[in-house]
Amino acid sequence: MTIAKKYTKMDIAFIVLLVLNVLFGIYIAFFKRDALWLETLKVWWADNMKLAVQLYESDVYKEQQSSTLQQILDSMWQTDTTATTGTTTTTTDTTTAVAGDAAKFAAIEKDGYIKGNKDARITIIEYSDMLCPYCKRHYDAQTIENLIKKYPKDVNMVFRQMPLPQLHPTAPIWAQGAVCVGKLWGADKFYQYLTKGFALDEFTEENVTAAAVSLGINKAKFTSCLTSEETIATVNAQVQEGQSFGINWTPGNMVVDNTDGTYTVIAGAYPTETFEAEITRILAK
Repeated sequence: MTIAKKYTKMDIAFIVLLVLNVLFGIYIAFFKRDALWLETLKVWWADNMKLAVQLYESDVYKEQQSSTLQQILDSMWQTDTTATTGTTTTTTDTTTAVAGDAAKFAAIEKDGYIKGNKDARITIIEYSDMLCPYCKRHYDAQTIENLIKKYPKDVNMVFRQMPLPQLHPTAPIWAQGAVCVGKLWGADKFYQYLTKGFALDEFTEENVTAAAVSLGINKAKFTSCLTSEETIATVNAQVQEGQSFGINWTPGNMVVDNTDGTYTVIAGAYPTETFEAEITRILAK
């Protein structure tokens, strides 16, 4: 004897919803691949969707995505950028030296905080956003720091601020903090402060101040400087300075020959070898 199962309205409703969900998933997977549409599924609410549209349409986002894709492509080809002929190894040149203003670079070095030999022939100027993942990778690898150690007489560095608030809304407050630390306590504290910053995932006035105080910095002086109009203007000026050299992404690195003001831009978190090839070229001139 068989017993027929009676389906309740709840059972039927559940089955219908399950079928609709599967059909909707198939529709999304095969017929609606547009990224913006998929983003609506993530953000859900209409107000959030407006913000998502603004993000996709912003020039900074487009540039960051372009930079990211280029870095991925470059990393895919890095194993093929060296070719050995006999006993000589040559590296494909990914940069082009251009004429610059030696006086302008001298002013940047005077205004900035030099790490390494102040009289070095070559200065690497890095424009960075402390929350940029490629900047963190660049820092964690100690790429420029290792070059300074290898070429102690010939290479130094200057770190400049380029926060991208459209992508990292809290990045500017740390940049302002770094400006204050350098201005009030000098290069050593400035670079110690950067180390503290790269260990954090987001910034607030509280943790920015706490990091400064942990270095023995006077809290009252720091907080007075942190959000001042002068400090904000300094950060904005450094962003515009980087953009004047064609840098709109991070990390943006400039390798400057201080003898004639020529420079090359190395855009991205490239390995030490890429920078070393440019250093070798300059020293051979």
